[in-house]
Amino acid sequence: MKTVADVNAIQMRGWPQVELEFVRQASDDEALQWLEDMNGLLARKQPFVMLIHARPNSQFSPEARKALGLWFKEQRANLGQYCLGVARLVDNVEQGQRVVGEKMQAAMPFPMMAVTSVHAANHWLRQQLN
Repeated sequence: MKTVADVNAIQMRGWPQVELEFVRQASDDEALQWLEDMNGLLARKQPFVMLIHARPNSQFSPEARKALGLWFKEQRANLGQYCLGVARLVDNVEQGQRVVGEKMQAAMPFPMMAVTSVHAANHWLRQQLN
């Protein structure tokens, strides 16, 4: 039987609606692999949307956060061109205001929405794709 520790910390599946789940704290190698996977999405040069679910304790190390920041800076234009929206699945409205607040929305090159259900996320993401 697989345990959470046996599963990759970052699960990514689907196209053009990409579902991204952060299961637990990612190792630096897992974080770097995820960035490579994201490069693969951007290399398609086609529009996509993302549904992100970050479970509790699914943080990155300081080194991984630095790599993520550099990657985001390098890929910002591509993200703005191809990523049509990101829905963040949250437990409640307060959490949504924290993870998709005004500052976060202003910093991102794509629209973001905090949602409390997969149904609401799917509805909003379909609108972004059309």
